[in-house]
Amino acid sequence: MSFMMKLVYLFVPFIRLSNLIKRTVSPPIKRFFAPKISDHTYELGEWNNNATVQTKNGLLTGYSDKNTWCWKGVPYAAPPVRELRWRAPRSPVPWLGTRKTTKFGNTAAQFMPILGPIGSEDCLYLNIWRPNSLETELPVYLYIHGGGNSIGTAATTQYYGNAVAEKSKLLYISVNYRLGAMGWFIHPAVTGSGSSGDQSGNFGTLDLIKSLEWVHENIRAFGGDPNNITIAGESGGAFNVLSLLVSPAAKGLFHHAISESALSLIWSPNDAIVQSNKLLVSLLVKERKADNEEEAEQLISKMMDDEINEYFRSKSAFTITKNIPTKDFGMAEWHTIFTDGVIIPEEGYDVFSSGVWANKVPLIIGCTKDEMKLFGYFRKDPPLNPREYDLVWGYYSLLWRANGVDVIARKITSNSGVPVYAYRFDWGSPDSNGLSVLPGNKGQELGAHHSAEIPFFLGMGMGEIAMMIGKTHTKHNSLSRERLTNLCMSYLANFAKTGNPNGEKLPHWPTWDSTKGKEKILVLDAGNSDLKLSYLKEMISVRSVLDLVNTELEEPERGKVLAMLGDIIPLD
Repeated sequence: MSFMMKLVYLFVPFIRLSNLIKRTVSPPIKRFFAPKISDHTYELGEWNNNATVQTKNGLLTGYSDKNTWCWKGVPYAAPPVRELRWRAPRSPVPWLGTRKTTKFGNTAAQFMPILGPIGSEDCLYLNIWRPNSLETELPVYLYIHGGGNSIGTAATTQYYGNAVAEKSKLLYISVNYRLGAMGWFIHPAVTGSGSSGDQSGNFGTLDLIKSLEWVHENIRAFGGDPNNITIAGESGGAFNVLSLLVSPAAKGLFHHAISESALSLIWSPNDAIVQSNKLLVSLLVKERKADNEEEAEQLISKMMDDEINEYFRSKSAFTITKNIPTKDFGMAEWHTIFTDGVIIPEEGYDVFSSGVWANKVPLIIGCTKDEMKLFGYFRKDPPLNPREYDLVWGYYSLLWRANGVDVIARKITSNSGVPVYAYRFDWGSPDSNGLSVLPGNKGQELGAHHSAEIPFFLGMGMGEIAMMIGKTHTKHNSLSRERLTNLCMSYLANFAKTGNPNGEKLPHWPTWDSTKGKEKILVLDAGNSDLKLSYLKEMISVRSVLDLVNTELEEPERGKVLAMLGDIIPLD
């Protein structure tokens, strides 16, 4: 099956979701859910184990989902359309009557291979699951979906909250936020006025902050505890977790954090302006207002700020996203998270080393052993199976860990006293004998690939991932999956409740200790039946990985491998 066809199958569930796939042309704000708009907020209701809940914005009615209550498509901000495009999110408009929340809200506007434009700019919605019980003061677990901050949605089965709510006794929230150029954008003519948030360009970050503010104001009505909130995310969601840790605008809004397969990539406002100018050039050439890039740049030099602003705002989100180059899985080549000095500090993640940053909370941080093999599996460059494939994607995976786990853990623990619990997820990776619990050649080709831990951490199974890579969860490895899932969910439930993953009858998870010879990382793994936990003591860096390449390989192999590294993680 071709890569493109697999992508189609991957996104079939999105097509089936009502109101999910739309042309993104700044749609009118639909008010069909209630007859009138209210001009005031309401007094917060109390949890009474019922699908109907009184929030400060209006009455919601959800539904019973197995042993949980569920509310989908809850607005946490006003739709960021028309004049609110590229502005900090505003509070949602209250409504009269009861809003039915049984279907997901729109996913964020994005452009996918084969499918083309999906989603809508009107996308600021969250989803809630909680146990079907009278319990109150439940710890809150807010999950940020992945997709490189340019694709993805919370409305997929792998991000459902049934298992976390029922098994872990947590109140689980998944959230959508603006993506790509709609979520992170700076151009002086467009974002040069307004509030500091409006000018920051970090609109996707501000959306997540707004969702946390909504949780603080409303979650008691669902039986949640606003004073015990854990944020978590994988891949792009984990990038955002790191950004919220350092954001002064998010100060005090959460109490624990979980970063799964992050990269500590961050960009300057100047980088943002460069890419927005490049986008403007591309749009002008595409629309034949200029014959080539040079003519487009000359045209831009003569345009007034008002003209540039009007031009950008006249384009649909689809037109904008379509004109941005893409890479793996349709992710846009668009930098996100900017060191604007207000929402994100100018020092970026270097503030961790200073010992002074906005949210000094307990952190779980980790990655999978074979992160990059998922990308290699589809790129097929080098081809699958040969030695070169293992070398390139093995070193790539080490670079991912160095950049997204070790460097962050080392900086945070250098002089802060903040507890950091690090992990490496190894399930599926071949052992020392080359054997894997995965079927066929999947162990060698995929191993413990990027996103492999999600079903174990959230307890929802493979979901859409299986449509893309084929079946890896089989009857043969079901026992090991069950035991490792139970362990992972127990760790994360303890962490969400107390800030410490350890608990009675659980193998000890040590905090990161940069001292040479001390245990730093818990390895999460299982064979066909039994758990296989271990600890890593070595600490790696981008430099040490490159030194490893130079030490282990000889020319011409060394040069060929080094030439392929660096397009994901900066090597300088």
